Amino acid sequence: MAALTAPPALADSIVYEKGGNVWLANPDGSVQRQLTTAGGYARPSQADDGTIVATNDAVLHRLSRSGQVLNEAGDDDYGGKIFTDFSPDGALVSYGFFANGPILTGPYAAVSHSSRRTEKEEIDGPLKGYLNPSWLDSTHILLFPQSLIVDVQIWPIPGDVQDWFTDPDFDLGGGDVDRGMTRFASTADGGTSIVIYRLPAPPPALPERRCQVTGPAGSFFRPTWSPDGSTLAWQEDDGIHTLRIDLDTCQGASTLAIAGGKHPDWGPAAAGRALTATAPARIRLGALLTGLKVKVKCSCTATATLLLSRKAIGKTKRAVAGSATLKVKPNRAGRARLLRGGKSVSVRVAGAGRTVTRKVRIVR
Repeated sequence: MAALTAPPALADSIVYEKGGNVWLANPDGSVQRQLTTAGGYARPSQADDGTIVATNDAVLHRLSRSGQVLNEAGDDDYGGKIFTDFSPDGALVSYGFFANGPILTGPYAAVSHSSRRTEKEEIDGPLKGYLNPSWLDSTHILLFPQSLIVDVQIWPIPGDVQDWFTDPDFDLGGGDVDRGMTRFASTADGGTSIVIYRLPAPPPALPERRCQVTGPAGSFFRPTWSPDGSTLAWQEDDGIHTLRIDLDTCQGASTLAIAGGKHPDWGPAAAGRALTATAPARIRLGALLTGLKVKVKCSCTATATLLLSRKAIGKTKRAVAGSATLKVKPNRAGRARLLRGGKSVSVRVAGAGRTVTRKVRIVR
């Protein structure tokens, strides 16, 4: 068992499933933010820009960082998706599905454009006998055959599958190579452990087996590396664990970072914070006519709408990374209505899956 216990950096994030919805968290679990509320979501994955893909029944949903459904992807003709992985550049999504016929039967791996529905044969494949495709980079996928002698293969997109390696002591089931291509982790023997390898050079160079992760909490699933390759996360029965690991020493213990979390995927985009917004309690009419200032905190695109008697009279939108001040001006019709009267306005701010409304009294 391998590790040091220093906490991972907080500039990145883990996307995961909990209670049938998609969540985001800092790697140490100190910030956990629910993105979707409709339920039915599973197997989320994130691209480097923070865009998320997750399954919803037999459909792939591409989601914004605030949980908004941007579009559907994949092809749902032959059964539900049971594994998804977003390419680092966000252009493609790989997925596993189980086909019940009549044309296709058994487990398959397929690739879709992330921005639209895509027939399974449109890009390449599908390939029979695989359930856990995982991106090596934005043009190559790691494959874990269900019945072949080889443990891990590499699938260029598009292109012919090539063998990578076989470990004679373990049956590897699904894993991840870090962004620097210096280490590889995979579940082994039906998820009873995780085996970690050092990579002397990028695949297809052969790896060197170094460490094995075991523990009492239950089966292991979905190992995923931090962007800098220093820390590994995975799912156990009690939630998502993290382990900062030194491949030379193979000593230490894992930390339960996100209780109850499932199917983690670690990416370089920050988890951010839930939206908060503050506005002045009162404002003079002259100042209001030039624009109401609202202080916003989030990692999102925030939209501020100015309301008079529940009717929108102005709107502004801005990308916020931490904190910012949005100035929302009344439109021409709104200015005329304000000059005719009114005791108060409201400002409604939406972003990161949340809406905040503040009432502001007008001083005439």
